[in-house]
Amino acid sequence: MTFYEFLSHFTLLCLGMPCIGFLLGMLNYKSLDITHKGVSWYLLAMVLVDIMSRILGTTGNNLIGLLFYSLLEMTMFTFFYFRYFLKAKHPWVLFLFSSAFIYIVYEILIFDRNNMAGYQSYAKVVDDFVIIILALTYIHEKVNVFEAKWDNFRLNAVLIAFFSINLVFFLPFNFIINRSSGYQFYFWFGISITILMFYSYLTYSIWKNGRTQKLLPFGSQ
Repeated sequence: MTFYEFLSHFTLLCLGMPCIGFLLGMLNYKSLDITHKGVSWYLLAMVLVDIMSRILGTTGNNLIGLLFYSLLEMTMFTFFYFRYFLKAKHPWVLFLFSSAFIYIVYEILIFDRNNMAGYQSYAKVVDDFVIIILALTYIHEKVNVFEAKWDNFRLNAVLIAFFSINLVFFLPFNFIINRSSGYQFYFWFGISITILMFYSYLTYSIWKNGRTQKLLPFGSQ
């Protein structure tokens, strides 16, 4: 088996794990708190984008899937944070999100799948940066008022770690993707490992939260 064949099989785990997480979320949906209900829907969105990218890959270049992935992920996290986590309005964070949203939409509109030599997208870096800022804003807000659930702190710590690693990986993305060498496969392998670990944590978190909530009196949350 070549490394490319191994990588193709390995990435199936990155599709299977969020599927398991989403199914666990649906099976325990009534028992989950609002945070883990949101995580369940996030995993479904990531599964759909992954499937879309794989379909596009059969027709040629599927890098536009990364742009849609970045836009959807950033939008879902921003909505979720402002709807359920953050208490203050934080207009500067909203401005940052709006600017990033416009940039990624612009990248989608000018994307040319036949001109990879000119591919210069930093959409995933922007997406990661915005989510890191959201997580840091939440921690800063809660530390100031001494109020937060430990599970939410832990989730935000994992988000900061995962998206920081992602940001570091994707900073040289344009250079690597335009380089005719085997480095691309090692790059995607590294990304796949971090994604699998992230989805595994989210899946475990959904399972644990559903189990814990079921043990609470009258299913209190």
